[in-house]
Amino acid sequence: MPPRNKVYDLPPEIREELNEKLVSTGFQGYSALADWLEDRGYNVSRSSVHRYGKDLQEEFEEAMGDVRKTTELARAMTAEQDDESGALIDATARIVQDQLLRITIAMRKAEHEPEKAAKHLASVTRALADIGRVSLGQKKWARELRLEIAQEAAEAAEGALAGQGMTREAIDSIKRDILGIAG
Repeated sequence: MPPRNKVYDLPPEIREELNEKLVSTGFQGYSALADWLEDRGYNVSRSSVHRYGKDLQEEFEEAMGDVRKTTELARAMTAEQDDESGALIDATARIVQDQLLRITIAMRKAEHEPEKAAKHLASVTRALADIGRVSLGQKKWARELRLEIAQEAAEAAEGALAGQGMTREAIDSIKRDILGIAG
């Protein structure tokens, strides 16, 4: 197993500032960033900064791709302006679940600050449970709404068909079909 990158040993505020500098420079200028760290009293090689920067760049580009996909998905779904089925909620829940799972995997890979990682992992677990409850609640609501609409349609059909002189047997058969009950 290769030794851990020295960038991870930096204090969180210095690492955060390094992250900002990496993003703002387009993930370039690793020598200058290594010099910047050295000026602050941290001996981190250019190659360590470069390896860390490449990993951060991959994460950044993946996150930006996800943001673009999410934005396009939201645009497409709101363009329909008819979300009776809760598709937008379901899609959002899937996206959030995906992100929370990525965070969970990243937390497992984090070798430093295990107490902090455990605390964040607990938060992620609660968030996943909350998303699951929202999704299940939405699906239950959609089922109940479909049943209510089918019952209203069956009652309307019953009234209309009785007015046309259909037999009770025929009306009940049609109502079962509308309600999806096997007859």
